[in-house]
Amino acid sequence: MTSLLPIILSGDNLGQRHRHLNSLVNKAVDSGVSFQDIEYLPEQGPVDRLFKIDFAGKLKHVEYIIRNLKDDDMLFVSRALKSSWLLNSREIINPKYLEDVLFPEMISPAVTKMRHWISLNLRDQAACQEFYQHYKEKEFRFAIKFLGHCQKGFILEEVPKILAKLSSHDFKVLCEKYPQVAKIYFDSLTTDEEVRSCYLQQENAFYNSVKCVLKSDSDMFLDIMEKYFNVNTFPRFSPLETDYILRYHKNRFTSKLELYVAHFLHIPTLAARLTVEECQEVVIQLARAKYLQHWFEYKVVEPFVKRLSPDKRAVFKKRVFVEKDIGKCVEEWPYATPKPPPPNDSNPHLFDEEKCEPIYGLEMEDFRYMLKKRKFCRYEGSRIATSVKTDLDRLFDEFRFIGFERALHDLGQRLVLAGSSERRRDIFLVLVSKSGGRNDAVAALLKLALRHQNEPPHIRASILRSLVKRANVWRLPADVWQNFLDFGHGLGFDGAPAEAECTEGLHAVVIRHLLSGECKNNVCAAFFKNFSPLAEYALTANERTLISRGLQDMLIAAAADSETTVTAERISQLQDIIDIYHVPVKAESPILEIVKNLALQDAKVAKPLLERFYKAGIGRRELFRVNLKFRCDQAACLNALRHDPSALDIAMLADIVTNSESRFDSFFCKLGVYFNQDEDFIVHLKSLLNENIISIKNTNCKTATLARSVARLWYNQFETELCKLDAAGDDQSKFAASLRACAHIARPRINLLQWGWGKAGVKAIATQAMRSRRVDRAGIIRLLASEKRTVRVAVALCIRSESELLLESLASAAKLHPVVALRTALSYFRHFGTNSNTKVWDCIKPLVSSVDLTSRERLRQLLVKTEWIPVSIKPDYCATLYLVMDKISNSISAQLLCDLCMMLPKIDEDIIENILLHLLQKTPIDADDIPLSLPAIFIRYLMLSKNNQNLDNRFAKIGRAFFERLDSLRSTGDKHIQARLEQIKKNLKYNAAFIDTKYELCPLVIERILAWIQTFMPKEEYFDNYAEIHLTMLYFKAVRQTMKQVPEVFLDLQKQKVECAEAVGFVFGRYIAKEVANLVSTFFDSIIELYAGALVNYLQDYRFRGTVTAKFFESVIKGLWEESVGLQRRLAVHVFKEHQHSINENARKEIQAVMEQDKDVHLIAFAVL
Repeated sequence: MTSLLPIILSGDNLGQRHRHLNSLVNKAVDSGVSFQDIEYLPEQGPVDRLFKIDFAGKLKHVEYIIRNLKDDDMLFVSRALKSSWLLNSREIINPKYLEDVLFPEMISPAVTKMRHWISLNLRDQAACQEFYQHYKEKEFRFAIKFLGHCQKGFILEEVPKILAKLSSHDFKVLCEKYPQVAKIYFDSLTTDEEVRSCYLQQENAFYNSVKCVLKSDSDMFLDIMEKYFNVNTFPRFSPLETDYILRYHKNRFTSKLELYVAHFLHIPTLAARLTVEECQEVVIQLARAKYLQHWFEYKVVEPFVKRLSPDKRAVFKKRVFVEKDIGKCVEEWPYATPKPPPPNDSNPHLFDEEKCEPIYGLEMEDFRYMLKKRKFCRYEGSRIATSVKTDLDRLFDEFRFIGFERALHDLGQRLVLAGSSERRRDIFLVLVSKSGGRNDAVAALLKLALRHQNEPPHIRASILRSLVKRANVWRLPADVWQNFLDFGHGLGFDGAPAEAECTEGLHAVVIRHLLSGECKNNVCAAFFKNFSPLAEYALTANERTLISRGLQDMLIAAAADSETTVTAERISQLQDIIDIYHVPVKAESPILEIVKNLALQDAKVAKPLLERFYKAGIGRRELFRVNLKFRCDQAACLNALRHDPSALDIAMLADIVTNSESRFDSFFCKLGVYFNQDEDFIVHLKSLLNENIISIKNTNCKTATLARSVARLWYNQFETELCKLDAAGDDQSKFAASLRACAHIARPRINLLQWGWGKAGVKAIATQAMRSRRVDRAGIIRLLASEKRTVRVAVALCIRSESELLLESLASAAKLHPVVALRTALSYFRHFGTNSNTKVWDCIKPLVSSVDLTSRERLRQLLVKTEWIPVSIKPDYCATLYLVMDKISNSISAQLLCDLCMMLPKIDEDIIENILLHLLQKTPIDADDIPLSLPAIFIRYLMLSKNNQNLDNRFAKIGRAFFERLDSLRSTGDKHIQARLEQIKKNLKYNAAFIDTKYELCPLVIERILAWIQTFMPKEEYFDNYAEIHLTMLYFKAVRQTMKQVPEVFLDLQKQKVECAEAVGFVFGRYIAKEVANLVSTFFDSIIELYAGALVNYLQDYRFRGTVTAKFFESVIKGLWEESVGLQRRLAVHVFKEHQHSINENARKEIQAVMEQDKDVHLIAFAVL
């Protein structure tokens, strides 16, 4: 049996060697050799292992295949996975065995490859169901690949549970298997908000995916389209889809004709499939639809009209578009029209807090820039263009619905009276349009034109250009064609210099000549100056064949005996002809010989032509060697290896590998596996690459491609060559480092962990660690975590593999490399989000204070991205970071302070007190550093008092010092004091405290603040401020009263936000009405107008818009109206006047009607509204 190994492959190219290896395997199988006889024979090269794997695969030797799946070399893993029979082995291909036994002993790239291989090839329904159920919770994107191959009942049972997780591609795959999935999905859009949100985010993708159902369940597909088709964004059906619907489901079209024509179907295809009578009926029915008037016009229905004969066409157009003789019009859609599902209500609920912004030093005091922009906007508005019709447009409109004969008669008379050549040109252009391309009409037109053949050349050229485009003039009879040439005299149709450009006319001459089999030299010369493939003209199939053949002959003849640049231009034009007319190029074609000769004469000129031929797949075999001179990338080299390695220019290849950034991994891998190391061209290539390595110095040139290539090519000489580079000293150190980083791809495999990072290099060790087996990972992580240079790799490996050693590695990193620990922890939070282990924060919390962040701007920017931080640790994180950042950057600390203000109830009281004391004691550094720039945080802190003692303590520690500091700033004339007061007043309405019953002292806090304000703002002068603060107290009372009366609306504020706004708004309105009644009895009746202004401003501060605020405003007004009596109801009228446009239209009409019918406020309501 020893004669079987070692394997020595023979053959001139890679393909022959592949076949030789396969024949050796088949021969061994046929000879009856047992696998045990060759299993342990020594291997002298990778091809020996490939032979064993293929032999084991043929004999279905499971143990050896499994052993190779566990190998470090992906070449052997990939070869072992060619044993597709392994999928039938349920004791191996099941998720439990794979995850618990096999995968832990495979390197991570092998695990990834095998998982992908299983997902592509596993088709057994029971096995697919097992894989899906095992992975669906943890790895849904992997699990979904198996669902489409499960049993129908299981799929239909499982789909409703995972609709929100399906991508448009998943949806398409499942629909192709079982169309019922489409119905399940679209039915859920009305009930499941999560599914609806996913659908609306990629609506067009789902539309394209559901089209696969058209032929498998057409009625269901059309039901979906008739309900959910988005007329604003979805494209019409394709011609093929339109044809299918009309062929098999025409009844759906006829039942909703207007919808299908206006939005669904491809109109030209539809017109072609209908009879003439049906086309007429379609146009009339569309004309009757008043609801389609914005869309309906002649251009839209022109394909239907053109189905009529010319004599009937004019009469029909006049009837529909001029006389409007279409019968009774229809005002509204006679059936429900499709519309996308409504988007989820994204409006926040009534108690969402508004994020406070600090007071900034830069004020907008200079309005000159704004005035300038306003003037610019006015100027821009004046430049809006309006569509002005030209004389030609008006002439077209006049004769749009008139037949050619009458138009010819009327316009012929106007020609005589026309005062300018431009007007006569317009008349001829209208006649060209009316001719419809009919030979008799064109003949009559040209006969008339001959009377005006002395018109200026540019006028005649304009007329003939339009005529060539609209009428196939090259098919005209000889006498009419002569008239065409006579009218075009002097325009270069005979090859002479043209007085005015008329390219289309010359093209018509060339087409007629080519169809007749001859083309004059002077005409060809003129044509080459402005060459065209002539594909833009309406040629018949026979004409296309003749034209393509004639153009080829013309271009080949022109290219044969010309200069290289001219030859290249002609060949490029010939390539256009080949592409457009789909001309097959055979091996004996003269084109290829011309290109070969051109490449020898001028390589630079020939290169783009060769690239284009290669991409088109033309002459690859014939131009094989020539192409290698210009296109020596990996694909070209592999192609040469497969067919003729002798075609490779080894010197050029060595230079490209040395200087290129493109990889040649696959090429050198196959070279090292299937070709002997002592073959001449390999020895030559090695020698040249080694010379290039010696010449490389420590420069900035990139050597990754060269390093990866020689690592594969050197085979068992890798370590020897690396030692030589190390001995060469500093000159080769950079390339040696690149080579070390590629050690994992060297063959035979190198145990880099035994080398240690000192010899192997950190990058190589990192790569080896990331590729490591799961069973070895714990030891590798601990080893890496013990060294400062590799601790970063240890933490990264923990995050990637979700290892339990993360905290241990992070603790080690915190000691060895604190900055790395911070960066990797932030990366961890960003990757895992809410699923993060909160103990990671405990590990890095001390580092936030101990690491010097002053000079690390990038790290500071990462630290303040608090959206990455899990909610559970975010308050503590922001508080800790704030005290550090405030010493470095005011802008960053201000951002963190705003975040803290939003999370105040979740922050420990001692921590927030330390921050507030720091703010009170802080001394401004410069003019932009404003003291107490966020007073909102102080107010909210006081509002969170839980009892009287806690309130007294908070005022003693923070509150008294805060107000004293404000008094000090006010007395010194600080220009920001008014902004601070506005923020204080606004934040007295603190919803987080209002809706939490453990905070009962909010009114007491507001009263204390009101008493402080009274010391410097008298009530008589600042009535609006006092009124708005009292409104906040009433709002608090309304919230608490509503919580007692209807507690159920507070159970889920997000789902019942409208109901909650309605309930609170109504109670709030009633409280306001009672307050106003007391004010009227205490002061005077006109105080209602003063209070109305304050109330309007108070409601104006609500930043939310949408259904929630609309319902809140509506309920406040209804509460005011309900509780008020007599003329006091005018308060509700004033509020309604200012906020009526924020209310739902139906509610607005209802409220206005009630007000106008009330006898007490009828006149006021009528006057105000």
